[in-house]
Amino acid sequence: MISRRNILKRGAGATLTGSSLLSAWSVQAATASQQVTYSLPTDNGSTALVTSNATATVQRLQGSTHPKFVNALPNAGDPLNRFLPTQTGGSSYVLKLREFRSQIGLVNPAGRKLSTLLWGYGTQTQFPTSPGRTFSVRAGSQISVSYVNELGLAPRGGSFRLPLDTTLMWANPGNLGGLAPVPLVAHRHGGDQPTLTDGLPDAWSTADRNLDGRPDLTGRLWSTAYTYDHQQEAGHLWYHDHALGVTRLNVFMGLAGHYFIRDANEDRLVQNGRLPGAPYELPLAIQDRMYDQNGNLFYPSTDPLNPTAPAVTHLPEFFGDFIIVNGVPWPQHAVEPRSYRLRVLNGSDSRFYDLQFRTGAGTTLVFHQVGTDLGLMNAPVPMTHLVLAPGERADLVVSFKGLSGQRVTVHNAAPTPFPNGLPVEPSASLVMAFNVTLALDPAWPDTKLPHSLRPVHGPLPTPSTYGVPVRKLLLVEGLDPYGRLQTLLGTVNPASGNPVSPAHGTFFYSDPVTERMARGSTEIWEFHNTTVDAHPIHLHQTSFRVLNRQPFDGVVVPKPMGPGGSTQGGWLTQVALIGPARPAEPNEAGRKDTVVAYPGEITRVLVRFDRPGEYVWHCHILSHEDHEMMRRFTVA
Repeated sequence: MISRRNILKRGAGATLTGSSLLSAWSVQAATASQQVTYSLPTDNGSTALVTSNATATVQRLQGSTHPKFVNALPNAGDPLNRFLPTQTGGSSYVLKLREFRSQIGLVNPAGRKLSTLLWGYGTQTQFPTSPGRTFSVRAGSQISVSYVNELGLAPRGGSFRLPLDTTLMWANPGNLGGLAPVPLVAHRHGGDQPTLTDGLPDAWSTADRNLDGRPDLTGRLWSTAYTYDHQQEAGHLWYHDHALGVTRLNVFMGLAGHYFIRDANEDRLVQNGRLPGAPYELPLAIQDRMYDQNGNLFYPSTDPLNPTAPAVTHLPEFFGDFIIVNGVPWPQHAVEPRSYRLRVLNGSDSRFYDLQFRTGAGTTLVFHQVGTDLGLMNAPVPMTHLVLAPGERADLVVSFKGLSGQRVTVHNAAPTPFPNGLPVEPSASLVMAFNVTLALDPAWPDTKLPHSLRPVHGPLPTPSTYGVPVRKLLLVEGLDPYGRLQTLLGTVNPASGNPVSPAHGTFFYSDPVTERMARGSTEIWEFHNTTVDAHPIHLHQTSFRVLNRQPFDGVVVPKPMGPGGSTQGGWLTQVALIGPARPAEPNEAGRKDTVVAYPGEITRVLVRFDRPGEYVWHCHILSHEDHEMMRRFTVA
């Protein structure tokens, strides 16, 4: 299976990343098979339909030769970049999901500015943006958010703008295949919320094209308005589309944004000069993309190495040669010689980042991580580099003190796939730049980090595992009926404390639930990664603490799945621990909702389930979750 993966991923990956050496300001041709149901927007705003199964040659902009560190960073933390409630001072929001064009900083080889067709979140009075505007709410408050899909309402578009593989299990509104309207559903990632407010893959809806006051088509878990009660500590959540089988496409079109919860503990740290506050707090959403010569998004959809794949096919992963931050490619930001708080989100499809901050002289800065996905840790952790998986967030404090007049560049060294893939391509090894060119404002004293980051809440307790049931879970690479690599989840054996069941091995998303637990229960989940890559595993609704990781060995026995056994999954047998457990990394010592499961290791997390209902756990590599690396769980 590893050799097959090398063929499907490493070989194809070299082609998809656009790493071939071309002359300066070159444009690469890429083949894209597209069906008649896909409309390809042009730079002048017109739309061209492509004949079904026709092969169109698309010229692609090259990240390796595109200008970098030219465009200003959009500040997603700016108070003006917030959604407006339906009534001034109110707590109800109606977000309208629309199509729009924007100049994000792309230029063609001749230097002409290009516009990009995007999907974004707006309101009745605010134009849509990508990323969406930032939520900033108080712990203990309550808001109501309605997400209204307007992609089917002229002139805002109503069809998929990217190649759609209908062989996957997907929302498929009306069973119309590629002619279906676009299904959307917003998931608040990291939120403690009930099932009907979670934004689950089956909670999608289409536009109200018949104007009867409700979406034309909805999934089984759709609900009108989401109530968020913010019974959490301060933390960095985010929201993004999560429609079944098309999450990667909808997020790629721009449907994502930051969501911050604030509380008294964080207030005190900022007021006492222990954490940087506005205007020295910068949310950074890092993503990777590809673009065609007109500036529109390009998503690969052919597999020349697999003759049995459909003409428009899902690929194992996506690695773009453009790095964008807050929607802009390789931005720059002017800073003062002081400490800044960077709220970093990896919103990419498949790309991990291994981030460093380097001066022009080549010095690597020491920075501090102060928080994980869902809040502050007990104490700052000094670091020289940060590994961040898709879906993860990190709360960093970086000091530019003593660097006046210098440029600090954010570099990325993560292989693709991570951690054992190809070296990062040159264009993706750069993220953004900070120019230390502003004069120090004496009205704002510099930050002195505290020994304790939780003066109000008190330290997070050391996780106790005494008497806690262990649930053994499985990550496997299989093959689907088209011979494509398919990543799957399952169980190693029946979970402790559950009724004895022969059900184990890999399963599809639609298979019966195997993870059932009682409300208020606490468990250790052990992720057995038999694949050759790392996978960021995300649990909806709840939070957890990372315990440790331990190398293991075992045998994956093929498991026929699906009609006629056309899909190959696996059972894990002969499991043996082959080394000592290593504790969680120091910068994981906080509340998490996404954890990196490394290849050949058992990753253990301690998780508590406090809300009843149906939720999902999945790999947050979007290309993986869209191709069955997602399972449901239920809390009784």
